[in-house]
Amino acid sequence: MKKQRSIIAGILLVFAFGIAHAQNDSNAIKKLAQSIRSHKNLEVSFTYQTLGDNSDSEEAKKGIAYFQDGAYKVIMEDQHAISDGKTTWHYIVEEEEVMVGQATDDDNPYTVLDDLERDGSGVTPILDKKGELKQLEIEVDEGVKLLLNITELKFDQDFPKGFFAFDEKAYPDVEIIDMR
Repeated sequence: MKKQRSIIAGILLVFAFGIAHAQNDSNAIKKLAQSIRSHKNLEVSFTYQTLGDNSDSEEAKKGIAYFQDGAYKVIMEDQHAISDGKTTWHYIVEEEEVMVGQATDDDNPYTVLDDLERDGSGVTPILDKKGELKQLEIEVDEGVKLLLNITELKFDQDFPKGFFAFDEKAYPDVEIIDMR
């Protein structure tokens, strides 16, 4: 779950560093927060790579994240994290289980955004030869890092009712573990 929060923070930081670089402004993250909050929602396609976790593959994986008000959905190859702002669902694909919990302020993407306004530590921007943001390196745990690239941003989409909830009918063989 710390990986999910790190990816959410990283996605928002990529956007923030893009604004900071483009505007060369010390208030860039505050402007980022205002910009994100001025939209109905945000959809972000990304690739990520985990380094230093003793895995056999350092291959980049794809993901997509959706943010709206206090709700989010982050879909990655190995796990999905979904919250409607009241309940969270963490689906671990390989284990075929979903952990259901109570949403907290730590789960809210806008709380993550608030945290970024205060402290962006643990995140290292990687720039290309032109000095433009190429990737973010995010420290997840001691010795484990994520490399994150944003591939596409979309704003103000129309999501269907129930979009920010786990659809149990779509996963009939998944074990549901209610931790509320």
